[in-house]
Amino acid sequence: MNISVTNSLSLRLFYSGNASISHGTTRNNELTGTLSMADASALRNAIRKLQDYKFEDASETLIQEKLKAFTDTINNTVTSAAKYGASDTSVKNAVSKLKRLNNDYASELQKIGITVNKDGTMSLYENAAKTYSSKKIDSFFDKDSEYLNDLYDVAKKITRKVDVRI
Repeated sequence: MNISVTNSLSLRLFYSGNASISHGTTRNNELTGTLSMADASALRNAIRKLQDYKFEDASETLIQEKLKAFTDTINNTVTSAAKYGASDTSVKNAVSKLKRLNNDYASELQKIGITVNKDGTMSLYENAAKTYSSKKIDSFFDKDSEYLNDLYDVAKKITRKVDVRI
């Protein structure tokens, strides 16, 4: 699977110390363990940063960027952890749970412009920030969101189980 990833400020912030592998050809040169660890760590960062973000106060451009960075981070995590999980059952199970969570919350994600694909990855509606209410997006990324908190736990499990030497 080939995923197109943008290089936005939000994406670089989610990847913090691993910003160089957040996108592009640099990812192709990294070890599977390094990618899985970086992606799952970025997903944890993304969740916490988005839960603190005030979408209602942001421009449509910034909202779209944040949503795109979120979906790219999830897609990166699904892809790299699935590859790593081919040789690690606990990571494979975590990826299955991540995909299941995405599918379980597909209708709520759809309400903010995110479509869950059959393979568990996500696609963002091109004009999500324009079409969907910033209040609804703000509400979705609430600190009490069961989906986001469960997603955070899955990403945490992946970071605990990945061996970055592989």
